[in-house]
Amino acid sequence: MSKLTLITHVYNAQEGVNQQIEEWRKYSPDLLDQLEFIVIDDYSTPPLLIDKGNLNLRHFRVNDDIDWNMPGCRNLGAVHAASPWVLYFDVDAITPEKNIRLMVNNLDALNPNALHVFNRVHHGVFVEPHINTYLIKRTGFFKAGGYDEDFIKHYGFEDVLFRNMWRRHVGPDILVREITFYQLGHRTKDLNRDISRNQALIQYKAATGFPKPQSLIRFDWTEVS
Repeated sequence: MSKLTLITHVYNAQEGVNQQIEEWRKYSPDLLDQLEFIVIDDYSTPPLLIDKGNLNLRHFRVNDDIDWNMPGCRNLGAVHAASPWVLYFDVDAITPEKNIRLMVNNLDALNPNALHVFNRVHHGVFVEPHINTYLIKRTGFFKAGGYDEDFIKHYGFEDVLFRNMWRRHVGPDILVREITFYQLGHRTKDLNRDISRNQALIQYKAATGFPKPQSLIRFDWTEVS
């Protein structure tokens, strides 16, 4: 069984996926034997094309046209991951093979209740770790409640809420200083990034005691062969 599942989701970012897969295919066979890859196409137009080659890769497509369905995509990835540990990252975040190997080699030494974040470099400068790049135990994901799909169709705050739920129900955030991710800069244009609706929603969640999300994966999806 694989030790670590790498999970990313994309919307209209074929180039970013191509770049990731090109890097993954260069990994040593002994490392690939310990990995699973999950790529979720969030209703891209045209649909995402993936040549799996020799990779242990599962490709899912969301069949419903839902704006800002990141919470649903991340839930879908966790539900189908076969490994005890999962690494989440956006498709424009990349790290060398040596760092993935470092993770795999040290999984048994990590705090199983921690959410592990990493250094990030953007335009050659170290910046704050990305909120969507982290390594956790799969069981912790569900203990935290997963992502709240009440936030879909609108932009923002689903990631902030997940971090809050992790700290409340699972454990701390820990910065792994030995590992760095590099921001590639892919960004989907012409999307509505108004945060007002979800800002009000997270305030409501706070006022009601941060209840755990209900009813994960509220959309139709297909596994692409």
